[in-house]
Amino acid sequence: MVGLFQKEVAIMKGQYVYSLADRSVHEKGGSKAKNLRFLLRRRFLVPAGFIVSWEALDDFSNHGDSVLNALRIELDKNIDPDRLYAVRSSASVEDDILYSYAGIFRSFLEVQGIESILETVQRVWQSLESDEFMTYRKNNPNDGDPVKLSVIVQEMVPAVSSGIAFSKNPLTGLSETIIEAGRGTGEEQAAMKRDPERWIGKWGVWLQSPADGILTDQLARLIMKNTKEIESAYGQPVDLEWAYDGKNLYFLQVRPITRLDIPVFSNRISKEMLPGIIKPLVWSVNTRLVNQTWVDILKKLTGDDSFEPEKLTGHFYYRAYFNITVFGRVFERLGMPYEALELLFGLEQEGPEKPRMRPGIKIVFQLPRLMSFAFDFIRIEARFKTLLQTKKKRYEELVREMSQDLSDKEWLDLANRVYAETRSVAYFNIMLPMLAMMHHRMLTGMLKKEGIDARTLELSGVSIVSEKNSPHIRLNQLHQQYYEGKTELTDDEQRRLDRDLELFLHEFGHYSDSGNDCSSIPWRETPDLIRQMIAQPTTKKSTSSFIAFDDLKLPMFHRSYLKNFYRRSSRFAVHRETISSLYTFGYGQFRRCFIGLGNRLVQQNVLERNDDVFYLYWQELVELVNHVEKPSQKELVLQRKRDIEHVADAMLPEMIFGFDQPPLIDEKKSSLHGIPTSLGTYTGPARILQRLVDFERLHQGDVLVIPFSDVGWTPLFAKAGAVVAESGGILSHSSIVAREYRIPAVVSVSGACRIAEGTMITVNGYTGDVFIAET
Repeated sequence: MVGLFQKEVAIMKGQYVYSLADRSVHEKGGSKAKNLRFLLRRRFLVPAGFIVSWEALDDFSNHGDSVLNALRIELDKNIDPDRLYAVRSSASVEDDILYSYAGIFRSFLEVQGIESILETVQRVWQSLESDEFMTYRKNNPNDGDPVKLSVIVQEMVPAVSSGIAFSKNPLTGLSETIIEAGRGTGEEQAAMKRDPERWIGKWGVWLQSPADGILTDQLARLIMKNTKEIESAYGQPVDLEWAYDGKNLYFLQVRPITRLDIPVFSNRISKEMLPGIIKPLVWSVNTRLVNQTWVDILKKLTGDDSFEPEKLTGHFYYRAYFNITVFGRVFERLGMPYEALELLFGLEQEGPEKPRMRPGIKIVFQLPRLMSFAFDFIRIEARFKTLLQTKKKRYEELVREMSQDLSDKEWLDLANRVYAETRSVAYFNIMLPMLAMMHHRMLTGMLKKEGIDARTLELSGVSIVSEKNSPHIRLNQLHQQYYEGKTELTDDEQRRLDRDLELFLHEFGHYSDSGNDCSSIPWRETPDLIRQMIAQPTTKKSTSSFIAFDDLKLPMFHRSYLKNFYRRSSRFAVHRETISSLYTFGYGQFRRCFIGLGNRLVQQNVLERNDDVFYLYWQELVELVNHVEKPSQKELVLQRKRDIEHVADAMLPEMIFGFDQPPLIDEKKSSLHGIPTSLGTYTGPARILQRLVDFERLHQGDVLVIPFSDVGWTPLFAKAGAVVAESGGILSHSSIVAREYRIPAVVSVSGACRIAEGTMITVNGYTGDVFIAET
């Protein structure tokens, strides 16, 4: 690599020709050349070459042949007449973070001899006058900067294989390295219409790899390793073009991945924390309560006040999805993995390169702000103790007010007061469980080094607080007291059970099927069900035993430190149980308010049932209460019940891209499958175009179905609602342009051009499915 770098420096510098390693490339060579110099300076292999600066084009426009003569002399000093060269553009606007100009400027391969290279340089310059360039500029009016155009001339690599690599998934932003590979050069692959093979790696493990690949596992791992190293040096996610000559791996291009601004929603965590159907009013409460708390936390961490509560989660198919893009970028700003939240919850796969949950060097820039956040951590136990002393009493005072005959506005006001009281509880209900998980993970790692399984260790005090806050312990006690050895009670026992049941419901009556769904019917409203539970035989206790910390065999010099950490882990585990109980009690009071208001709305003939109030969003409820004459909501409620029934048993996507809810697809329909390369879902008539001359058959909103895509097809994308191509990969022209037009695209779809003309098809740019309607 050092020899190659020295060879680059040895290029004869002239008026127009500069080595790729020359610092003048930054001022005279455009984005592509600047990025090649970046690779050279990081000692990655780059084919030897130079640039013809954009001043050459400017001077040629003014002075013509005299500039060509000067350039011919400079080329004569740097060109080996026996070698083949690649001649490519390097414009000031190429590979931009917003506009890629993919395929707009021309590139030429296997050019030999000074005169041929000089002629080819002029053909690259002529790209600025092409119809494709004019159309692209017209369709991207925000990109109005003047275009400067230089030309890169590099020795050709005799490629055995070549392709592209992404340091991140360009669709989802997840930490997946994606490699596409084919035999020979990319141009040879395109000419033969070969689809590339795909490798997807994450943390040292292949998520996808071909059974009998063009690449060896060793070469694929080298590409993956270098891709991550280049990303680290570049400072942001990159896509690369590479070529392998049977001995060395060369990099032909590096650029930032464009369009990583699309939010990605996932239900991996939410389906555990907020499972099942979430009715509109429940969604409103949770968004105002939990999301606002997260906004406060993220603002403290980053100092960024642009976070919006309603964008942290998505309400799709009446289920909860978390916006992992927001959280991922926050964690990355702290030098932590993008998937840190999933790692914390133990939802990510294992792998030899799985990142640790430790802040990186980037955290240094956040230290002043994080010191304040850390101080909150230090004080959190004392603040929690203060909250416990008063909060339960305040909730009970609110409950006493709810027993009165209240007006619509008074019920709504009480709901707002419950919200105000629960805001601080929600903060602790997020932070304390997270701190408990963090401490337990760290303790687990420490004990693992000592050969101890943390799952066998009893955390001090957890069982005591669990019994205090667990209704099941009390249910077992009542069963043993009244039903042990018998099935029927005497009248006296029945009266005593009634009193004990009343006490039980006073303590635990706020429990329901879900502590995060205020529409769930609480136990206090179903006393007969609780009677049946008491009458059922008790569950036998587990016979498994736990080990006390003092019984662990630990080295003396480790014991003291580990014991202190064990105590902290135990305390936070206790806090987690305590705050969970308090939050469940406080949150459960929303139902009292809404059912009280629902009763009023039933009396006014606005709703059919009191619990129909949960099918209205919070803002709808506020507007309704403020109306003097309240319009009926029965039809709206009925429609939402139908909508919920429609999606109740649907197979839901784990990830959703963007804020729009994708339509549920009937997977029983006939379908084709390919590689999703541009996000979105679209349904429209298929328009199969085998040649560009057929362009007049394409109407606005048609699904453009093509065998392949070259730069000449660009004008058609402005009309298309989606694109399906029989060939291509993530960096094929159809993929890049579709992403810039923000229309769905699926490529490498075998048999796509055999779809009947005009057939309604649905293109799913998330999954790669193309569904064909039955005719």
